[in-house]
Amino acid sequence: MAYLITLQLSPPHNTFSYVRGLPGLKGLAIDDAYGLVAISPKRDLYVIRASGDIDEAAVSAVAEVKGIHADVKIAPIDPTAKTED
Repeated sequence: MAYLITLQLSPPHNTFSYVRGLPGLKGLAIDDAYGLVAISPKRDLYVIRASGDIDEAAVSAVAEVKGIHADVKIAPIDPTAKTED
């Protein structure tokens, strides 16, 4: 399962290397290709993508973490696809 983790990071801590060093995030499989994405620069909010088994309590205990959300694939529905009854 993949997760999006929202972080509040004020400069100079708004770097990928800083995030990797946060105590509750060190063991996570963080997606390097996704990177650190700014979602609200004015509010210092960023998102990273991580996968695997996440200890939500440990990750949530990190002061910079503001939310953990499942990263689900969203795609259009195929109207011609058959469904099982």
